[in-house]
This record gives sequence, C-alpha cells and structure tokens, in this order.
Amino acid sequence: MAKAKKRNIYRLALQWTIIALLAYMVIRPYFDKAYVADFEAYCPFGGLQALSSFLANNSLACSMTTTQIAMGLALLVGVFLFSKLFCSYICPIGTFTEWLSRQGKRFKMNFVISGIADRLLRIVKYALLFITFYYSVSSSELFCKTFDPYYAIFSGFSSDVVMSYAVMALLLAIPGSFFVRQFWCKYICPLSAASNIFSFGFVFLGITGLYALLTLVFGLSIGWIWLLGALSLAGAVLETTRLKFGIFPVVKVTRNAETCTSCRICDKACPMAIRISDIPKVQHIDCHLCGDCVTSCPEPNTLQFSKRKINWLPAVATVALVVLGLAFASVTDIPTISLKWGSPAQMENASIYRQSGIKSVKCFGSSMSFANHMKELPGVLGVEAFVADKSVKIYYDAAITSETAIREFMFTPVSRVIAAPAQHIQSVSAAVFAIDKFFDPADARLLALKVAQKPGVLAFETMFGEPVHTLVYYDSTLITTGEISKIIEQKKVEWMVDGELNQAETGFKVAFAEPESSLGLAAYLKKMYEPVSMTFNGFDSYDSLQTSALQLPFAEAANPELTDMPWYLLSHISNNRGVVKFEIQATDRGFELHLVYLPQMTSKEEILNQLNEPALKVHLSDGTEQQLDNPYRF
Repeated sequence: MAKAKKRNIYRLALQWTIIALLAYMVIRPYFDKAYVADFEAYCPFGGLQALSSFLANNSLACSMTTTQIAMGLALLVGVFLFSKLFCSYICPIGTFTEWLSRQGKRFKMNFVISGIADRLLRIVKYALLFITFYYSVSSSELFCKTFDPYYAIFSGFSSDVVMSYAVMALLLAIPGSFFVRQFWCKYICPLSAASNIFSFGFVFLGITGLYALLTLVFGLSIGWIWLLGALSLAGAVLETTRLKFGIFPVVKVTRNAETCTSCRICDKACPMAIRISDIPKVQHIDCHLCGDCVTSCPEPNTLQFSKRKINWLPAVATVALVVLGLAFASVTDIPTISLKWGSPAQMENASIYRQSGIKSVKCFGSSMSFANHMKELPGVLGVEAFVADKSVKIYYDAAITSETAIREFMFTPVSRVIAAPAQHIQSVSAAVFAIDKFFDPADARLLALKVAQKPGVLAFETMFGEPVHTLVYYDSTLITTGEISKIIEQKKVEWMVDGELNQAETGFKVAFAEPESSLGLAAYLKKMYEPVSMTFNGFDSYDSLQTSALQLPFAEAANPELTDMPWYLLSHISNNRGVVKFEIQATDRGFELHLVYLPQMTSKEEILNQLNEPALKVHLSDGTEQQLDNPYRF
C-alpha cells in the first residue's frame, strides 16, 4: 500500500486562514451595509510603494496607511531572515496560481521553462516593478491597482482598475500558471522582483546607502528615479546571471547528503520546480521557504531548516512578523501628507492643534486641498493629514492665530433643503441645535439623510460654534424639537442608492436646543431657495402698456428633488417669442410663477399648453438642445 502523502499543515493552515478572511470580507457587506471591505488594508506591496512615495515626496500614496507600510517593512525583514514568506504563506495570488500549476501538472499540461528563455523572461517583472514604482511615486496613487489581478477581482473591477491592464494580468496569471509552473510568480509579479532585490541584501543596502550618502551627506541632487533604476537593474542582472542568493536570507533549507537516498520526492514536492536532491543548501532565487520539501522528505533529519528539524519555523515566523508589523503600526503614525512652510525657527516654536473626524480628508488629493486651504490662514505654518483616522495636525504660531481661529477657518458651513413645506402652512418654525462630534460637510450629509426619514424637518443651516450650531427649520405641526434631537442622536443612519441599502454609524450628541422665532413662509422661501428670475426675448424693448402678466401657483418649485428643473422650465418657455420674463416669486401662499408676455404675440392658453407639454426643450450652455421629461403640471 502506498504511503499517504505528507501535508504541510502549517502552510496550509495559514493559506486557508487568508482565504477564509477574504471570503468573510466578500460576504459581510451583504449582511452589514455599514461595512466597507478594504482589500488592500494589509498589502505589503502597496506599503512599499507608499513608503517610497513618502520618502521621495513627503506624502503617502492615496488611501495608504501606516498598517500597509508596517506590512511592507515586515516583508523586508522576513526576506532578510527567512526568504519570501509572504509569497509562500499569505499571498492569495501565489496560493491560487500554485493550485493552478498543480492542476496543469495533473493533466500533464504544465511544464517548466528553462535555459535562456527562463532567464530572459525573469527580466519582465523587474521592468514592471520599475514602471509600478515610478508611476506610484510620481502621482502618489498606487499604480499597481490598475492591473493587480487580486485587487481587480476582489474590488469588483473598481474605478481604479484599468480594464485592459487587468484582463492582460489575469490572462498571464490564470492560463499562464496552468500551463507554466508558477508563471506569474517567476516572471510577472513585481512584488517577487522587489523581494528578490531584498534577498540580495548587501547589494540592496550598498546601493541604497550610497544614494543616501550622495544626497543627504554630500548634498548632490540625484532624483529618486536613479535609485529605483539602479535597484531594478541590479536585481535583474543578479537574478538572470546567478539564479541564487548569498548570505541572505539567513535561514535556508539544507540537505544531509549522508542520509539522503536520492528518492527525489522533494523535487516533485517543490512548487517552484527546484532540484533540491542535488544540492547541499537551497539558495535558488525562487525558494520561498514553503517547507513542502522538508515535510515530504521520508528520511529523518535529511531536509531541515538550517540543519534544524523545526518544520513549524517559517509559519510561526510569518505570524510573528505580521503581529510585530501590526504592533508597530499601532504605535506609529505616518501622515498621508506632511507640508511645512514655516521657517526652521518658526517650526521649532510652533504650537500643534489636532482635529479628528475630518471626513473630507480621504486621500492624497483631498489632503492637499485641505493643506492649501489652511495655508491661506495667517499664522498656520504646516499641515499633516492622516487618512487612516480622518484627522489633521496643524502647526501654527500662537502669537498670530489660535485654535479657535483655526477651527473656524477649517469649518465649512452647509445649507441643505430637506423637504418642501406643506401648502397649508404660512410660517416655519426654527430652532438652534448645538451638536457635538459634528463638524464637516460629510457630517451634514449624514444629518440630512437622518432628518429626511421623518416628515417635519424642512431645511437646516450649519454655523461655526463650539460645538457646531445647526439652525433647523421645521413644521411644528408635524415634529417637535425633542423629536428632532432624538433623530440627530440616532447611532445609525440607513439610505437606499440604486435599490441597495447603505448604512453609516454616527456619534452626534445634542448639547442643547433653543427654539428661535418663526419665519413667515415667504421669508423662509427667500432665505433657503435660490432665486429664479430672468428676462429674455427683448424684454427691455417693451413698456408695461404692451405687456400682460400671468400668475400661477407653483408649489412644486420648493421640491428639493427638482432643484435645477425651474431653470430648465425657464429655458423651455423662452422658446415662446411672446414670453419676455420668467420669475418664481416667494409669497406667504408658497411659490408662484410670474410670467410677463406680449398679448399680440401669444396668449395665456398657448403659454399654459407649453408649460404642460410632456417634454421640456432645453438650451444648454454649449449651444446644443436637450429634451427632458416635464415634471410640472399647471
């Protein structure tokens, strides 16, 4: 009876754990609408690109955080000590393409490229590494997201993905790995190229150290692209000429020739097709210390890790490096941008103000926009933005400005109409709510979603205060200030977008609520709605004796869901050469449509027929015309 095949349970356990976590991230949004899966949250390759961008430009690549950078540093340390553990134990692409290669081998359709073709193909991943880092550092956006097959699939081909790039990468990864042993990992993967550069430890440290010496010590102006090019070229040359590493990584698979029976089971077990049975120490550049050869060896103490029978070592090292990386990230805060325009003397004595909950700080671009805005405030010396927790750190001269002035300058007031007033009311009630944990326009959007779900709140305006003051306009016959407070303090808000339920958590707290005097309906409409009034068709050529007026109730003009439609109606009615003025007037009866026309050129009946046509003929600013459904009936 044939012996059962030995399984590398340590490696399999980690690989299936990663697969299970990814499955959880895919499935959870179907049950928890507030959850947004971040499939690049722990990506070491993104972290390496982000760190490079930070060192070169003093800014992180968009959406990157300290966690990804910590994972990138953990990968680097892992390569120095234990080889490419991420590729072997964690990478979902590596796991999937290895499984594909096994299926190809099972059907006798998988082969190993060797000789000059193998060496030339290895250059491709270094070219892709150079391109990826060049565009990522230049733009502070992760270029790898445009083609990465893992990100493309798990993000559902998001807007960051370039379809042609992703499809090409998927064709190389899936059919390529089925027919060629580990095709993606050996020849295409830029992370594999970066890991190999790290494994040439002294060369990597030497080139990087020389660049730092020339630029930081001797002050030479040498662009980062030269460092990137030198490392990529060195890696390509060393791999294609040697196919092996030297001192690094420290831990290697070793073979005891005295006990080895040359059964070649280890050769068959190796996913990278390395001939282990012929060498005393595995130094092949493709070895990622998976341990499959050690596990499969039938002879005791023949294949070991640096002459030690500790099969669990690589798996435990992988877990330890991840834990250490996460621990490092928890105590380290690397800003998405770090801009300081104050003089060295000013920065030395600068005060620091930190504000969290700035939801508009979402990536590199929005962080730069925030910093440029703050630069306009006298006394502000610099800005650091942290996308991970939506916070900012502001350096300022306390003799020129203050924390209160900074907060007020950061604050963006919002005016939002929620619902049209009922036709029977002649006045609108108002109350001021002071709301804690409520600051930026994103908070105002969530508040609008909350109050829109119960009749009564008509509109609100936010004003700077400590806490932020929000003037709420409401129909007192439908809702009270107490009920509004309860709505504001609800922990969760839900809303529908294209038939899909969305959720968000909020922590708003009402510090106090003070009723204001009510407004007449006309005054409220004038305050909260944009005036719509225009003359055309030669209005100034006629006097009042030549014109007549048509006044029509127009309650629909207060509908916030039809904000732009009154302007389209204006454009439509201007096609009638007899109409010379269009104006929506606010009255205590609600909005009314006021039209001035020439009786000798048109009539009330013609105007009403045109106002009630099923489609509006609209003239656009570029000179073209468009037909829009008419939502109004007069």
